[in-house]
Amino acid sequence: MKLTGELLITMSLIVTALGSLIHDWNETHVYNPEWPPHARFHFVSVVAMNFGLGVLGLWLLWKPGEINKTTLFVSALIPVIVWGSFFVAIAVPGCKAEDHPGQVARLAGIPINMLVAAAFCLTSIVGYFLAS
Repeated sequence: MKLTGELLITMSLIVTALGSLIHDWNETHVYNPEWPPHARFHFVSVVAMNFGLGVLGLWLLWKPGEINKTTLFVSALIPVIVWGSFFVAIAVPGCKAEDHPGQVARLAGIPINMLVAAAFCLTSIVGYFLAS
C-alpha cells in the first residue's frame, strides 16, 4: 500500500508540475490576446511556481534515504494547495472557470478543469493515507 500511495502522490505531482505547461502555454492562456500584460505576468508566474513546487514535491518523495512523515505530508500537500486554489478562485465574485461560456468542456454541468482539480486533490490525499 505504501508504494501505491507514493505512486498516486507522484502522479499528482507530475501533473502539478507539467499540467499548465502542457495545456495552458498557448493562445487560450499565456498568448491570449484578450489578456492584459499584467494578467499574463501573473499567470506565467503561477505556471513557474507550479512547476517548481511539483519538482520540489517529487524530490522530497523520492530523494535517497528513508522518507519521514513530514516530507511525505509536504509532498502530498503540494498538489492539494495548487489544485485546491481553483476552488478559492471560483469562490471570488467575478472569477470564472472559463473566459467565454462553453469554452471549457463540462461533465454533469461542471467545468472539466474543476473536476480535474478535485481529482488531483483527492488522488494526493488518498495517496498520503495509503503511504503513511
